[in-house]
Amino acid sequence: MKRFLLVSFLATSVLIAADKPYEFGASAGVTSIKNEDSIKLENATFGLSLQINPQHSAIKPRFDVEYTSLTDLETFFKSSSDERKEIDSLLRGSVNGIYEFLDDGEHEFLPYVLAGAGYERVGHGTTRFDSNPFIQGGAGFKYLVNNAWALRFEAKVLQIVGGDKVEKNEISTLFGFSIPFGTYAEPKPDIIDTDGDGVMDQLDKCPNTPKGTKVDGSGCKLPEPVAKTIIKQIIEPAPMSFDNNECPVKTDLPDRDRDGVEDAIDQCPNTPCDFSVDKKGCPVKAILRIHFDTDKADIRPESRPKVDKFAAFLMQNKGSLVRIEGHTDWRGSDNYNMILSKKRANSILKALVEDGVSPSRLTAVGKGEKEPVASNKTENGMAQNRRIEVHLTYPNELKRGEN
Repeated sequence: MKRFLLVSFLATSVLIAADKPYEFGASAGVTSIKNEDSIKLENATFGLSLQINPQHSAIKPRFDVEYTSLTDLETFFKSSSDERKEIDSLLRGSVNGIYEFLDDGEHEFLPYVLAGAGYERVGHGTTRFDSNPFIQGGAGFKYLVNNAWALRFEAKVLQIVGGDKVEKNEISTLFGFSIPFGTYAEPKPDIIDTDGDGVMDQLDKCPNTPKGTKVDGSGCKLPEPVAKTIIKQIIEPAPMSFDNNECPVKTDLPDRDRDGVEDAIDQCPNTPCDFSVDKKGCPVKAILRIHFDTDKADIRPESRPKVDKFAAFLMQNKGSLVRIEGHTDWRGSDNYNMILSKKRANSILKALVEDGVSPSRLTAVGKGEKEPVASNKTENGMAQNRRIEVHLTYPNELKRGEN
């Protein structure tokens, strides 16, 4: 019995990273076969499982195969390998649906419930049981040790369907482990261009432009070409900006995107006119780096002005998208640091929203300790690694040889 408990305990080092599509598991435990008078958990049980983790479904399918000895634990473990081959046994296959609570990437302890159906096959021709289909339900919990393993405990009740002998139901308790593997397919960008003018629908201010029409960065028809000497006629038909107001004329030279940089030197000639641009006519980039106290995700008072200034920049450049990445030093487990880094990124996201930035432009992700910028062997290095970094992009800019 002690040997069995030791093997069961060692087998329970388990589990799962939320970014893996599959999860292999193994388990060991005990089953009560006859429950008419009392529950006797004395039959050794071993199982294997394969769980699928869909990205957009709360229910996770799991396929289980289990073996249960029909002798008690002491007899089973004292038997030789040849003798065990002759012991009567039950072999089950089942399909189950798993629902995990608190499965949001921020908790280490994940309780779950399961329900499913399968078939139980009796081995070695025993006359005490029949092979029959069954239904089952149960509950358990999973504890995430790190990004590669988690502990799991599970209890379930199996109800025989159509049995006409002594068996009616079975009760099992199992310890186990599961290992995540595989990768999800990279999501394809959601880019739709209904009128085929090269400007995606989300940014197209003239969505029904006829096919073959030359358009500006807002998806609207470019002015008809005119003689260079008639500069006034070039600037009169101004394209539209993203807020449906006419773009201001910033230069008397040819400037089709109205960003103030003449076409002859504009390396981003289709930039919407409400973007701030550099001397080459391309959108201005901006950075934000904020550091945090040890094991904290709160914004320091001295860092708040930087966040407010960055928010003001975003409000003036409404076409930009923002990716906020949180980081930690190397102290703590991988899973804990991943959760902490995401909290840091979310604290900056929340502050930007409070300053008026649209949440649809913001994305917060956690990087944990995986991307240090300094050595984690010194206090100063760890302080530099406890940070967030912001990356700014313009999804609609059409660049041409920007350096």
